[in-house]
Amino acid sequence: MYIVFGSKDNVYKSIPLDGIETVEKYIYKFYGKIKLELSIGKVNNPISKIKVVDCLQENCVNFISAKFFGNFDNIESARNEIKSLTYFGNLNTNLIKVDLK
Repeated sequence: MYIVFGSKDNVYKSIPLDGIETVEKYIYKFYGKIKLELSIGKVNNPISKIKVVDCLQENCVNFISAKFFGNFDNIESARNEIKSLTYFGNLNTNLIKVDLK
């Protein structure tokens, strides 16, 4: 199973915990400005969680089950979901793949 999760700079950060491996990462730009970082995670343990840290409010942390971040059978389905979330007709959007190193 694959999931899609994101982080928005200075707003919230999503951190995959044990049992979720980040396999791809993208930067989403809207009219040249970075708006979001989107990641595809491979879920190796179905009870795994994503830690979501609110950057605007101190001590605001949530642990959300991976099942709430989509349920894609393969990585290509997860990629297609990211494309559908970031493409808006004729608007100037750009999706840049990040090297995970």
